[in-house]
Amino acid sequence: MGVPELKKRPCLKCSHVIDGKGCSIYEERPSSCAKFICGWLLDPNMGPDLKPDKCHVVFYQVNEQHITASCDADYPGAWRAPNVLAFLHHLARSLGPSRKVVLLEMGKTWIVSEDAIVPAETG
Repeated sequence: MGVPELKKRPCLKCSHVIDGKGCSIYEERPSSCAKFICGWLLDPNMGPDLKPDKCHVVFYQVNEQHITASCDADYPGAWRAPNVLAFLHHLARSLGPSRKVVLLEMGKTWIVSEDAIVPAETG
């Protein structure tokens, strides 16, 4: 995920993350980090296998319309794991037709439906 205050681009590891420990500037973290809420913390349907450090996909809501699933750049294709695919389709079913599940992987954008994942239209 991007962090504008740190000039950190999406799909790049944050220089302040210490493996196995977390954010090294947590107390002074930028407001965009402080405002971020991981979907795993909010959704009781997401078991321990869908925790981002296990499945390598982060689920979050940017606005009231869409839920985004962002694949860890170090694990491209992590969204193809059976448990992640099942949850992506579950989300699409539960949101209804007026909302979208958007999947991001290494600069590519996909739209998830109840039974398919298709590249987003560009243009």
